[in-house]
Amino acid sequence: MNYSIHFVLLIVCSKCIAVNIKRMDVPALVELGTESVILDCDYSTGETPGPGLVIKWFFNGSTGLVYQWIPPLRPQVIGLLKGKVDMSFKISDEPLQAYRAIKIINPGTHLSGNYTCVVSTFIAEDSQTRSMLVYSPGNSFHFDQEKKYVFLVTLKCVAEYLYPRPVMTILSKGVPLERAVTDMRMDSWGMYSVETTALVHDDDVTSPWEEFVCLLSLPLANYTNNRTTIYYPGLMPTHSASIEVKKPMEHQASNSPPLARCTLLFTLLLSIKIIF
Repeated sequence: MNYSIHFVLLIVCSKCIAVNIKRMDVPALVELGTESVILDCDYSTGETPGPGLVIKWFFNGSTGLVYQWIPPLRPQVIGLLKGKVDMSFKISDEPLQAYRAIKIINPGTHLSGNYTCVVSTFIAEDSQTRSMLVYSPGNSFHFDQEKKYVFLVTLKCVAEYLYPRPVMTILSKGVPLERAVTDMRMDSWGMYSVETTALVHDDDVTSPWEEFVCLLSLPLANYTNNRTTIYYPGLMPTHSASIEVKKPMEHQASNSPPLARCTLLFTLLLSIKIIF
């Protein structure tokens, strides 16, 4: 009978001092350039907080400790997040809740991953994990056409400074061009640059003009963007057209063309003759 009473008392006491994470808020998607993000781990410690309360945050597994708070001490930032956390930020005025959250300043793409919050005492422990992706939509995205030959046009779509790995497609009437070729590169910072080119023959364009679409997407970030260009078959090569446009500009830029000087001199002489 005594054992039963002790067992019941143990269950009741464990509920009084149980640790429970009620809510964990980690933004799933963050655009590069965002000033700050807050990772919050809202927990309860029962009616009577147990001794030895510790809040820890891990990045990508149990070996990646990045933040630790042992009330009433000040929080500690470790490893990857050093220099990236606002140490003055408080999520609550409650002494046992004040520094449970992390305010990350200017998060970069390298901070993409899984974040685990662990709340523990000497008696109980609870943990939850959420993922965050810091994505970059790029700082340059353009779609151009270049015609070097009479019946062929080259479509070129370029985007830079992307994260995570992008997908680029050139569409004709909503259908990807089969002859398109894509070149993907990644720099030392893990950022991607992508270029897709396609060669289109005038015979493949059955209307007076056709609109081509370059579709750029970051599947993991649920992000899409596009650029369009309109092609008119039968036009002369672009490099020839550019020369024809520049010639009159060069004449206009000349201060005193020989023909203009002769015309002006003849007019002056004629005026003098009329006067006299």
